[in-house]
Amino acid sequence: MKISDAHCDTLTAFRNNIFFSENAHWNLLKFQSVGGSLQYFALFTEPELAGDTALSFAVNCLGRLRKQLPDAVQLLTKSSDYDDSKVNILLSIEGAAPIINDINNLYAFYSLGVRAMTLTWNHRNFLADGIDEPFGLTSFGKEVILEMEKLKMIVDVSHLNVAGFDDVVSTISSPFIASHSNARSVFDHPRNLYDEQIQEIIRRNGFIGINLYSNFLGNEQDNLKNKMIEHIEHILKLGGENVLGFGADFDGITHCPFTGVESYPEIYNMLKIALSDDDLVDKIMFRNLKDFTLNYIQ
Repeated sequence: MKISDAHCDTLTAFRNNIFFSENAHWNLLKFQSVGGSLQYFALFTEPELAGDTALSFAVNCLGRLRKQLPDAVQLLTKSSDYDDSKVNILLSIEGAAPIINDINNLYAFYSLGVRAMTLTWNHRNFLADGIDEPFGLTSFGKEVILEMEKLKMIVDVSHLNVAGFDDVVSTISSPFIASHSNARSVFDHPRNLYDEQIQEIIRRNGFIGINLYSNFLGNEQDNLKNKMIEHIEHILKLGGENVLGFGADFDGITHCPFTGVESYPEIYNMLKIALSDDDLVDKIMFRNLKDFTLNYIQ
């Protein structure tokens, strides 16, 4: 069994001990023990951080990462960096606040190894409105994603509202991802994707990562582990066999039906029972995210 995951917040939630905190949902030893091979690390800036403060925080976190980087970890900046003998980390910015309103900051973070970016969190920034706001991408936001497309940086639409999602669709032609979002037809939450959005990501050969946050899976009275399976089965029915995986949101969520990354063997066994297709399970647990990543970044 191998594991890939498109979103965790360990980089900023445990920035003083990024790889070995015993209190974290995700740490290197636990991820290695379950066959972890590829993990997207989100660089999340809290909502109260903006402007130069957000930029300074993000750069500081990247410096901490470089200082703490173990030999067993490989940072991915191009496809040829991938090393099957190590845990491969792809760096992502969550929320784009550190970009402020200056395109040069995008190039700076690219030069520091960042290869993906979620355009918003839940609130407005210079690029776009978040899930709780009414409008889509700004003109600057459209400029940014066009530059990301040229750089082969991955555009991540998780946290975008419908207007923002539609603006991404009409602005760029490349594949994009929803790194940690579920199916709105299964559970009607603003952070989940409508079927039409899921189908657009499928059409573009992008990627969708199942989020394990209880509030996005279902109601309190639901069996949330079963709800996870429902989200997966629904996206598969829409044609998502080659784009579906996990973006668990470990270390960024407060409630979850699983204890952390060490639960991936349980999830693997649940999928084997539910889907009765070992190759499909391997795609969802590992290959789809790996294939998308290595096919996209340069």
